[in-house]
Amino acid sequence: MENTNELRTIPERGWRTGFATLFHEANASWWHSKKWLLQSVLWLLFLNGILATILWSVPAEVLAATGAPLGSITTMEAVQQNPTVIALVYFLIFSALALPVAAIIAGQDAIIGERQSGTAAWILSKPVSRPAFILSKLAASTLGMLVTAVVVQGVAAYVQLSLRTGSPWPMAGFWAAMGLLFLNCWFYLTLTYMLGSIFTNRGRVLGISLAMALIGPAFLRSLPVIKDFTPWAFFANISEDVPVGIALALGQPPASVTPIICTALMCLIFTAVAILHFQREEF
Repeated sequence: MENTNELRTIPERGWRTGFATLFHEANASWWHSKKWLLQSVLWLLFLNGILATILWSVPAEVLAATGAPLGSITTMEAVQQNPTVIALVYFLIFSALALPVAAIIAGQDAIIGERQSGTAAWILSKPVSRPAFILSKLAASTLGMLVTAVVVQGVAAYVQLSLRTGSPWPMAGFWAAMGLLFLNCWFYLTLTYMLGSIFTNRGRVLGISLAMALIGPAFLRSLPVIKDFTPWAFFANISEDVPVGIALALGQPPASVTPIICTALMCLIFTAVAILHFQREEF
């Protein structure tokens, strides 16, 4: 019987050389194992568990009595008077705090681990570009976080809110808020990749990344100017105004898009620095 198996040439040149192969391998570590399922179930139990605990513990008559049109909730005082919105706020705040930690843990070993084990040097001895090495791993991690930590959790939360209120929650605004949660995660994921390309010590990468995620928001009140340049104020309450992420979730236009634009630009800068520094790395 004739063997028809043939090697297939992948036409990649320049910085894309090896990207498809490396992306397929990195992506398989998410979807060809139980990693994606464990991540999804873990966040369902934690984040949607918080939402369910608050949302379904309020009697229906209280919801009916305190319910107000979402478009009229323009201050934090009005938010605190609406049990459904309070439940959503807690879901978003806990997501904004917990998911970055998951992104940092997922990204901290992507470069350092392979560099210390010698795998990076072996891979780069093949026809693989260094930008493709970084971008393939970042793309796979981004896709995994997007699906397990944002899409799955968002669908479950949207169903809960719609069932509890008896009508569909404003879909466009809700998913815009989930998009901010993703951008918030991506900020820390790209930051971790950048630090991983600069340092060879996991402690430094984890220390700096976790400090920014857990301590950084504490500076919002003492240095309110940073709210326009970081994702820390997406969901944090630092004034009587409704934060941009919560406003979006209520179907309202954001008061400012500056922090969104600045955060996205910083993600791109972090990625560019990771690539540039990794290109100068000697193996």
